[in-house]
Amino acid sequence: MADLSTTALHEGADAAASKGDFLTALVHAAEALRAVPLDHRARLKVGLCLAMLGRVPDGVAAIQMVAHSLARRGFYLAAIGACRDAFAIQPGAPEIKEFLRTLHGRIHGVEGKAKGRARVPPPGAITTVPGGVEASFFKAPSPEQAIVAAAQLALADPEPNLAAADPQAVPFFSDLSRDTFVSLVERLGYHKVLAGHSVVTEGAEGTSLFVLVAGEVRISRGGTELAKLGPGAMFGELALITNKPRTASVTTTLASELFEIDRRAVEEVALSHSSITEEIVGFARRRLLTNLLATSRVFTPFNEAQRLEVLRAFVSKVVAKGSVIIEEGSEPKGLYLVLEGEVEVTKTDAAGDRMVLAYLREGDVFGEIGLVNDQPTTATVTAAEKSVLLVLDRARFQALTSNHPKILEYLSTISEERLAENKDAMSSEGVILDADDLIIL
Repeated sequence: MADLSTTALHEGADAAASKGDFLTALVHAAEALRAVPLDHRARLKVGLCLAMLGRVPDGVAAIQMVAHSLARRGFYLAAIGACRDAFAIQPGAPEIKEFLRTLHGRIHGVEGKAKGRARVPPPGAITTVPGGVEASFFKAPSPEQAIVAAAQLALADPEPNLAAADPQAVPFFSDLSRDTFVSLVERLGYHKVLAGHSVVTEGAEGTSLFVLVAGEVRISRGGTELAKLGPGAMFGELALITNKPRTASVTTTLASELFEIDRRAVEEVALSHSSITEEIVGFARRRLLTNLLATSRVFTPFNEAQRLEVLRAFVSKVVAKGSVIIEEGSEPKGLYLVLEGEVEVTKTDAAGDRMVLAYLREGDVFGEIGLVNDQPTTATVTAAEKSVLLVLDRARFQALTSNHPKILEYLSTISEERLAENKDAMSSEGVILDADDLIIL
């Protein structure tokens, strides 16, 4: 008989499973696993087929072996995905929950969780199975014996002497407490999609965050590509906090696997683990702060350690659309940074007409003129939409600039430039400044 490649075996397993023929799918997947014991995808397919053939405990145990093997090699996101597959065939499986508790100990609180890409397991080696359909699993004396032999193969540890990989940070999950982590994995969505799949559409309502387990996605806004993200990337977390429309579109460029965590799942977990809301808000805030460190001109004079010190002095504040943040002519209250959202800057001219000077977005700063020059504020700032701000009150500003005179020097320079620009704007009737950089009040 003609030989079969492991690629053909996988294709045969997938085709049979799509038709509901799980016995044929099982023998194809088992033969691929016999040829390549480290092929976790073949082992996973064997486990899923066992469950569909009524051997749920064996199926869960086989998938647990997949998760164990992946985690031991440092493929933590993929291991979490395997656990989610196990929950799909046996919700709340106690052995999977126990495995997740152990896994949490290897990922929780690891430094550097915002850096690098997640490790992705390589595809199983492509090899040839001599004999084709004359090979062992195809020629089992009976279906039951084929099932028993496949289960024994899938439950065998392919690397019994391999030492566990070093602890490693996993995006988002490393920030969760243990019980929250386990409960959330039980409820998250796990999507395996082809290239060209639309994950998020710009302008659509958003209620989920996503973690890219494998593959690649393209981020675009208005049809313009902004970035491509690989495994370990996270996007959409603000939807859980602000309930605002998506600001960009996300499309897969390769066959990809994604976790989806929606608001309903979070609410269900919160019933027994109320800390999840605080943990997610804290995570999103740290992510936004990290982005701000890299983009805001306020922080360019400092090294990374100094930037973190400066940021710790700020407190976050959520403001509703239409809220007046600064009133023109009032005493300066502090320094503000737009973390997420948009604010409108206006000023009243001599005739009493209201002029729009600028719209400020992520990374922009306002409130400096009053603080730097010790004078009343020169414009009104209103939230154009629900926004998240970082606020440094007046007392902390004075303490911070005493310790870091570079901030005061920088803001004083920008203050002089912006005062001149604001004056020019007021002298030009009907002019609205399109300010992409700093506007100083």
